[in-house]
Amino acid sequence: MPTAALEEVSRKLQALHAAVLNAERRFAPSGAGLALLDRLVNDPAWAWLRPLSALIAEVDHALAQNAELSAMEGAAAAAHIRGLIFGEGDLVDEAFVTHYRSLLQLDPALASTHGELRNLMKALPDESPNESERLHARHQWAMRRKHRPSGRS
Repeated sequence: MPTAALEEVSRKLQALHAAVLNAERRFAPSGAGLALLDRLVNDPAWAWLRPLSALIAEVDHALAQNAELSAMEGAAAAAHIRGLIFGEGDLVDEAFVTHYRSLLQLDPALASTHGELRNLMKALPDESPNESERLHARHQWAMRRKHRPSGRS
């Protein structure tokens, strides 16, 4: 169940990333193509956006594996998304949230995509209130997004 919901969330995260880039370019022109990619990867002024790029890559990597996500892994993934995008829970990235929220106030298209993502997030489970279970689920999620299961090439 969490896999299908996380796939929808992943697509919306990608749309959110594009909306952030569009909003940012309205206020700070950044070029296009390879020049933009170079700035996203190397320019300290764009460092605030790298956690979103990394989160999208991690979610997509985890989804590319054949194994179905457990509810606990889905909850751990959702906690990372909620912390980064919505500033909720204990996985908040203050540098990202501060910059992102200022863009949300200025760009209606970004705010709309943000709202759509919030609605999709309702389909993902919440983390366990039990700290041991929560930490175990986060560990499983970390292993899934960083490593391929054995037997795959």
